[in-house]
Amino acid sequence: MTFPLGLYDAIIAHARSVFPEECCGLVAGPAGGGPIRVIPMENALHSPVRYEMNPKEQFQVQKNLRREGLEMWAIYHSHPVTRPYPSETDIRLAFYPELYYLLTSLAEDPPPLKAYTIQNGVVREIPLRVLPGEA
Repeated sequence: MTFPLGLYDAIIAHARSVFPEECCGLVAGPAGGGPIRVIPMENALHSPVRYEMNPKEQFQVQKNLRREGLEMWAIYHSHPVTRPYPSETDIRLAFYPELYYLLTSLAEDPPPLKAYTIQNGVVREIPLRVLPGEA
């Protein structure tokens, strides 16, 4: 799977801007299409080990996406000092089996971006290549 460099840069910039907290947000795209937009969200927990999007903010973003003919493609977040692999909490709270879960870690330089599917507690890494381009 490919991922535009411009979107990767946006996720990494978000992670760095809230370090040492975890960042979180959504990636959107057209139905059946690839990612075209990163939507940073506030981590309501302001925690270095957990994230939670504000439900009202998330609902409003989803409403706006539908109006634009877009849908959620992925949920992303950072692990500030640990490897970019879903934690037990991430797995337990993966409520969208149809989405990708993107994780980065600022513990590595350059920060990697990993993609996973999480369905019924089963984590599967999806090979991800970051390529030049905005979206």
